[in-house]
Amino acid sequence: MTVEIENDKKLVIQNEEPEQQGNHPPRTIGFISFLSIGYFLVSGGPFGIEGSVSAGSYAYVLLTYIILPIFWCIPHGLITAELSLMVNKDGGCSVWGEKAFGEYVSLSLGLFSWFASIVDLSLYPVLFVQYFSGCFGGTSYEDDLWGGGMATCTHCRLLIAFAVIVLIVLMNCWGAEQVGIFSTILSVILLTPFIIMVVMGIGHVQLGEILRVDGGLSNFKGVQWGVLLTNLVWSTSGFDATGQLAGEVKNPRRNYPIGVIGVMIITITSYVLPLLVGMQYDRDYANWQDGQFSIIALKVGGQWLGILLSIGGMVSSVGLFQCNLCTSARNLYSLSDRGYLPKIFSKLLPRRETPFVAILTNAAIVCILILMPFQAIMSLDMSIYSIVVTIECIIYIKLFIWNPDYNRPYKAISTRWLLPYMASPMVFTILILALSPFTIQWKTLVAVGVNLAIVASRYFHNKYKQKNQKKSNSVLDYEEESLIKKYSIN
Repeated sequence: MTVEIENDKKLVIQNEEPEQQGNHPPRTIGFISFLSIGYFLVSGGPFGIEGSVSAGSYAYVLLTYIILPIFWCIPHGLITAELSLMVNKDGGCSVWGEKAFGEYVSLSLGLFSWFASIVDLSLYPVLFVQYFSGCFGGTSYEDDLWGGGMATCTHCRLLIAFAVIVLIVLMNCWGAEQVGIFSTILSVILLTPFIIMVVMGIGHVQLGEILRVDGGLSNFKGVQWGVLLTNLVWSTSGFDATGQLAGEVKNPRRNYPIGVIGVMIITITSYVLPLLVGMQYDRDYANWQDGQFSIIALKVGGQWLGILLSIGGMVSSVGLFQCNLCTSARNLYSLSDRGYLPKIFSKLLPRRETPFVAILTNAAIVCILILMPFQAIMSLDMSIYSIVVTIECIIYIKLFIWNPDYNRPYKAISTRWLLPYMASPMVFTILILALSPFTIQWKTLVAVGVNLAIVASRYFHNKYKQKNQKKSNSVLDYEEESLIKKYSIN
């Protein structure tokens, strides 16, 4: 932006973008709603972390969930807060990439992020049915087709999954404010059974005995670090997704930094305390697998607590689906709004001002994916997301070093000496890519090749348009020159 002064001097202020106006969703997300949406984007509850306990020594599992987030969650969350406030509009990492490296990195990063999100979205309706089915365990409806046997009945499973998708699509079309309010209600319902379990079980915890399971700290080599690190990264990923809503958060200068830190604290606390109680009630780490918290809830409080936990799983799946649908739709909307995708994806619903075409498009793709055996695609999720986080860290470093004059309402760090710390998430992502099986590595390369082909096609399309524009301008200049000569008095 350029500001002209009366004495003919000019003061150039870079990157002070005005508050977005016109065809954009309004700022309707308050602090509590942002905190709830962020919690579902990053965590969604302790469901799914049970498998990490099977990696080995309880001491190392607990230390991993307490210490490593300092080098994964905190820098990634702070990067998100700073860059979101810098661009101050919807789009997240795609807009950050445009700010640092231009349109082609923006398009590539936006597509990678969208792919990872859409694969995640496809899991949640099916998980909802599984947890719903689990509610009937131990009851007279345990073997009923529309009860405990629901998860094994194809048409029952799909019918309920599609019903969940329709309801969440309607909620998203209603507005981000409503998504935030509903997420707040869901997060309370989700965390309640874990709070009850912790309150009832924490008094029985014998920490010394837990820390000695499987050799304790002396059994470093016996830990399956690949399993443990992958579970940690997977269960604490998603801070950057909150950046997709940067243009819809009220008072972002205050709410983004505080909200991101709040999400970190709630996430780590809601992991470590249930794990601690669970380790007390089940000392055999080899038994731990997905769904283990339901078994532990039965031991701690009985069947009623187990049912509450299953209800919490259903609520978690709904919250994860609605919040990820909300942010992934903003990704498509932003790419379209900036001219990288057809304009139809940036259409807003009249009166509600939500990107309904992007929402419906993502929902339709999810409906197709849940009909398919897409395990091969799902295995790419974490590796593609690792590429996204790596590029986000590079973007932050580039903007910090080469564009210090950009307006930053919030600065995560004030000195270059802390840049290695801010780049520490790259260590995790590189390890995940390097340690992943060869089958995932070559599929990742194929996905990267497809992504680059799309970006390259846009590059050559732009070059073709520029070439035609130059020809058109040359013809106009020639015709104008001919007219001048023709009617010249001399």
